[in-house]
Amino acid sequence: MTITVERTGHPIPSPRVATIALARAEARRVWRSPFLWTGLVLSIVSGLAWSWTRLPTWETFHENSGMAAVVLATALLIAAQLAVARDHRAQAVETMRTMPTGRGRRSLGQLAVVPIAALAGLVLYAAILLLLLPTWPVGRFEPWAAVVVAVIPPIGAAIGLVAGRLLPAAVTGPLAVVAIFLALSVPFVFVSSSDLSFWPVTFVEWDFGYRYPHGWHLLYLAGLLVSVVALASWPAARRASAVIAVVSVMFAGYAVRHEAAITPDFVDTEAALQRTAPEMLDCRVHAEVRYCALPGHAPWIEYWRDAVEPVASLLPPGARRPSIRQIATMDDMKPMTPGYPEMIISDSWGRIGGWAEDSRRRMTRDYVSTSIGILTREPTAWLTCDASGQHRTVVGLWMLDRAAPGEGWTLPRTRYGQAEIQAAESLLAMPQDRVASYLAEHWSEVLDPSSTALAGLGVTLDPPPIPTEPPASPADGTMAPDDRGVCT
Repeated sequence: MTITVERTGHPIPSPRVATIALARAEARRVWRSPFLWTGLVLSIVSGLAWSWTRLPTWETFHENSGMAAVVLATALLIAAQLAVARDHRAQAVETMRTMPTGRGRRSLGQLAVVPIAALAGLVLYAAILLLLLPTWPVGRFEPWAAVVVAVIPPIGAAIGLVAGRLLPAAVTGPLAVVAIFLALSVPFVFVSSSDLSFWPVTFVEWDFGYRYPHGWHLLYLAGLLVSVVALASWPAARRASAVIAVVSVMFAGYAVRHEAAITPDFVDTEAALQRTAPEMLDCRVHAEVRYCALPGHAPWIEYWRDAVEPVASLLPPGARRPSIRQIATMDDMKPMTPGYPEMIISDSWGRIGGWAEDSRRRMTRDYVSTSIGILTREPTAWLTCDASGQHRTVVGLWMLDRAAPGEGWTLPRTRYGQAEIQAAESLLAMPQDRVASYLAEHWSEVLDPSSTALAGLGVTLDPPPIPTEPPASPADGTMAPDDRGVCT
């Protein structure tokens, strides 16, 4: 009897199936890479650190998360370079040449790191946003600026693939990071900030309300990504990769040049002031105080109320409560309502802990000074002045201690002495209702810097002569004084 043994044939996978299998294997390796997770943690920590002290706006959030994405892209560049150079490090280059999977198929499979990098960028963006809760960015949300954050990490990963294929040594990744950093940083010394459109991150614009061309910047980064991916796929299809790389580089160059061309070199003062004009502000009234926030910044009004309302509650019922107006980088120096007291607040506010307390303290002190007429919207009102002997100084110190007991806050940009402090302490020793009712009867006198409004409460300060003429302007070629003399 003859026995015949037949060999069972194993089906040979198609190139497409084999490439997908390689991509899955590479994806698993990258997913387990310590560089990916270390870079993700470092980038999240960096983004949080840069956003931790100040309440975020969408502009500052996208700038900080974009810089964090650069940190993540650095880690992914090194991870991708090490993945491509794996055979070289294991001294298995000749062995891999005998395998049925050629360099072209393997290069396509290694592209799996690119979508993983994009996913890591999205995780980074969401993680920083959620970890900043309960605070939420204010202002205008730019969707293209958000997509930029997700595009930066894949660019770093794709550069790592190209670097690993050209130079498989283990030090190539870190050296590539240093080279890219120098290439991006050195131009800061030689060109103006308006010519830095080629930087991956878009920076905060000083011109409030200006709509930066984030869409063109995204197209520029997308062109870079496609070109680098094409170079990484060179072994699989050289001619097609070359054509795609050249076309995408030209497209990226056109996009970044157009972005730079439509970005103004200087701030348009008139346009900026129009975007922050009183009619453009979001105004709301709480406890008889009018708060006017920049467009999109209305959620910050609740923080302002915590600083203002303890002072506003001390003002007599018939007294005018100063309005609050938020400004950006420029101020038109004109009150919203002519003749009505008004205080300005900047577009920055502390987010947590001592930073938030510092913002609240500054606003409370400024509001007290505005309420008693020392701080006004006059151009010279922000200069230091001498309030010694004025009874309204005593009232301001009394209000500060009532609004923040035991804090020892002082009136901002104002000089006074121990006599004013002792007079305020004498008012604090009296029942608050007695002082409040007296101020209600004599409030117009209190606002007069030359009056002795508190004589009925035992204050014996003698006000100094009050100038009737505004201070003279400095002569040409001389520095403006940092003191306006007696507070008027």
